[in-house]
Amino acid sequence: MFSADNFYWYASIFIFIPWLMLIFLPNGKYSEGIAIGSAVVLLLAAAYFTFSYLFGKEEGGALSSVEGIPHIFRSKDMLKTALLNYLSFCLLVGVWQLNDSQQHKIPHIFVAPAMMVTMLMGPTGLLLYMLIRFFKTKKWAIK
Repeated sequence: MFSADNFYWYASIFIFIPWLMLIFLPNGKYSEGIAIGSAVVLLLAAAYFTFSYLFGKEEGGALSSVEGIPHIFRSKDMLKTALLNYLSFCLLVGVWQLNDSQQHKIPHIFVAPAMMVTMLMGPTGLLLYMLIRFFKTKKWAIK
């Protein structure tokens, strides 16, 4: 059967494909499209598993009460679903980093390490990119 556990196992391996394309083929014809498409697939899977859990037979977790919310993450499937959301969000941040760096003409040699850190540690990689961006543009504002 199709479970969050099975899907997460495959996603945690195949997620490297769009990341490698963004990092090593930043100007590739399909790099951005594959990355965005992968993030959307992850988000759709996370939504499917969330609704399956909330409306399934398993008791305890619910978004309809304050008492039910802590129980949601006691479920292994819901924990994996949260990780799918995290993977997709980080991938979308990576797409933004690539586009933003190209817009500001930041050499990819400086952006690639920040993207690798984003892939592995999300917010830390975003912070690293923002520092690189600040040294190039002398602005914190994102426009």
